[in-house]
Amino acid sequence: MKRQSAHLFVVAVLALLGPLAAKGRGDFILWNDEWLTVNSSHSQGLLYDTSCAFIVSGGAVTYLYAYDSGAVGVSGGNVSWLRAYNSSTTNISVGNVGNLYAYDISTVNISGGTVGGLQAHDSSDVDISGGSMINQPLYAYDSSTVSISDGSVNYLYASYSSTVDVSSGYVYQLYTSDISTVNISGGTVGNLHAYNSSTVSISSASITNLDARNSSTVTFYGQNFRVGGELAFDGERVLGTGMLSGEWMDGKRWAVNISTNEPTATILAIPAPYILTIDVDPNDVGIDTITPSVGPHDYARGWVSIKAERFINCPDVYTFDHWDGDVNDPNSADTTVFMDSDKTITAVFVDDRQCGDECHPYPSGDISKDCKVDFLDIAMVASSWLECTRPECD
Repeated sequence: MKRQSAHLFVVAVLALLGPLAAKGRGDFILWNDEWLTVNSSHSQGLLYDTSCAFIVSGGAVTYLYAYDSGAVGVSGGNVSWLRAYNSSTTNISVGNVGNLYAYDISTVNISGGTVGGLQAHDSSDVDISGGSMINQPLYAYDSSTVSISDGSVNYLYASYSSTVDVSSGYVYQLYTSDISTVNISGGTVGNLHAYNSSTVSISSASITNLDARNSSTVTFYGQNFRVGGELAFDGERVLGTGMLSGEWMDGKRWAVNISTNEPTATILAIPAPYILTIDVDPNDVGIDTITPSVGPHDYARGWVSIKAERFINCPDVYTFDHWDGDVNDPNSADTTVFMDSDKTITAVFVDDRQCGDECHPYPSGDISKDCKVDFLDIAMVASSWLECTRPECD
C-alpha cells in the first residue's frame, strides 16, 4: 500500500508538470510505446506500458521509475536513483547509475559504466558482463538471479533463495546465506562467505579466502587435492582450517585459505569427472559392440580401457579398423585412453557392404543377382520358359 500510494502521488505531480516535460525543461512521463532520448537534466521521469527512455551523454535524471515492461537504456549521462518494476528492463553500457532497485521479475543488464549500488528483489535477473560496482553492495533477494561474466563487483550479498553464477570477472567479497546457491566456474573471488544453509559449487576460479558457517555446504570440483595447516581429509570432506589446494579440470593450479570451517558447515573436495565420449563411424545400423558404450561417460583422471569388438550381426561386413582420437594404440581394438581432459574417441569400422553378403543376401527370385526382383528377373525367367535340363531332355 505504501508503494502504491507513493506511486500515485508521483503520477499526480508529474501529470501537472507534463507541459514542462514536453518542452524538455522539467520532468517527463511516457506511456504506451512512447520513447524519449534524454540529453538534458531532469529531476524525475516515469515510464509506463512499453515506453522507453534512453539516457545519453549530457543527460541526467535524479529519480527515474520504470513500470509495466518499460525499458531504460543508459549509454551515457547520469541517473541518481532508478527504480524498475513490473518486468521492466534496464540496460547500462556507459554512464553512471547511483542506486538501482529491481522489483517484480525485472531485468538488469550491465555491460559497462558504473553502478553505485543495486538491489534485486522478487525473482529479478541481473546480468553483469562489464562495468563496475565499486561503492555500494549488490544485494540479491527473493529468488533473484545474478550472473557475472565480466566486470567488477566489490560486495555481493545473496540471500533468501537467490542464485549467483560467476564465470569470469572479479568479486571482492561474496556473501551467501538463507538457502541461496552460488556456482563459480571462473573469475576471481577475493573472500567467499557461506552462511545459513547456502550451497556453493566451485569448478574453477581464483579464491583467496573461504569462511564457511551455519550448515552451509561448499564443494570444490577438481583434481589432485592437497591440504596444509590444520586441514585434514575425512573421505571427501575437508576438516579444520588451513590451505586447500589442487588443480582445476584444465590443469590450472589453485589454492584457497579456509579461515573458518564450523562443525555444522560441510566443505567437500570431490574429484570432478572428465567426459569421455565414444562414437562409431559408420553407425547407421546401430553398432553396439563398443566398451564403454556409445555416448558420454564420466571418469576421474587416469587410464580408461576401451574395446571395439566385431559387429555381432554382420561380423564379415562391419569389422573394426582403427580408433580416431587420443588413444594409446589407435590400431588395436583393445587399448586405453588417458583421461586428463574431456575427450572424444571414435571407433572406425570398415564398411564392406555389398549385394549378396551375409547381411544382404539375394532374395528368392533374384535371377540377375542385383538384390532385387524386378522385370529383368521375369524376362530372364521367360527367356528360359519350358527349357529342360534334365537328363531325359537330352
